[in-house]
Amino acid sequence: MTPILSIMALIGLFVAPRSRYSRLFHWWLAAMILFFVVVGYGNRHRWYQLPLVPIAAAFAGAACAFIGSKIASSRIAVVTLSILLASSFALLSYLCVRPLYESSAAQLRDAGLELNKITAPGALIVAADMGDPTIFYYAQRKGWHFLEKDGIYAGTPSDSQEVILDLEQLRRLGATHFVFTFNTFWWLAYYPEFAQHLAQNATLIAATPEFRIYKLTVR
Repeated sequence: MTPILSIMALIGLFVAPRSRYSRLFHWWLAAMILFFVVVGYGNRHRWYQLPLVPIAAAFAGAACAFIGSKIASSRIAVVTLSILLASSFALLSYLCVRPLYESSAAQLRDAGLELNKITAPGALIVAADMGDPTIFYYAQRKGWHFLEKDGIYAGTPSDSQEVILDLEQLRRLGATHFVFTFNTFWWLAYYPEFAQHLAQNATLIAATPEFRIYKLTVR
């Protein structure tokens, strides 16, 4: 959501008119907040937060109606504010949406498609993918984001020992393959002990400028 929409929605939250069904969006918002609390860190992806968009739009519309009623006596004020609001919303929408059309997940898609071709349907994948599930969608395989804690992506490792311990734990759980994408290649240089451990316990089976796929040695 754009800053303009967010601000207008916040205003609308308090000035929305009272009617028989006026609390519908308040209850919807309360349900979403409860969802965030229950799901916790797992709701970090934008698509899990999409239900907030119609809620924000409804409250922003209420804010526009409220402001419009206060300046209705001045045609100049209404026209000026409408133009200012529409132009700023259009500009900010463009700036916010433009990055979404960049191929930021192309390397993840390609890695997933390659995994789908070269691994068995029951393979379990460990993906150093910054928590983005695209690899698993295209691979049609199950597995873990890496690092992970209790099955949930846990961010960037602090040192080689942390990486090795987590990888070994996942191997004990049946992990069969490990995949790097371009944005995590730096791990191999930054965590040299882990790179050595991986070389001793896995075989590189696919490598491109976008990704590297390793087959983990069976324990």
